[in-house]
Amino acid sequence: MINLLLTFYSIDSPGVILVLLIVFFGAIALITFLLRLFLPGIREKKGLIDEATAVQEELDRVLEHITDEEVLAQMQNEADDDETK
Repeated sequence: MINLLLTFYSIDSPGVILVLLIVFFGAIALITFLLRLFLPGIREKKGLIDEATAVQEELDRVLEHITDEEVLAQMQNEADDDETK
């Protein structure tokens, strides 16, 4: 009986390894939960953004604004030509 208990509580036992893994990841989850609860810098932002605003912000972030006047005038001329067709 004693040998059976010593075998189960041995660090090489799969049952003990499983319990230690569950306790380890549970501690990480608990620490993360408590940090998000008490530290204001890592809280999730509240409030929803509508889809149009999100799309416009993403386009502004990704697309490069044209500052060259010649290129802007050429694009305007091509747009005018397309409209007349």
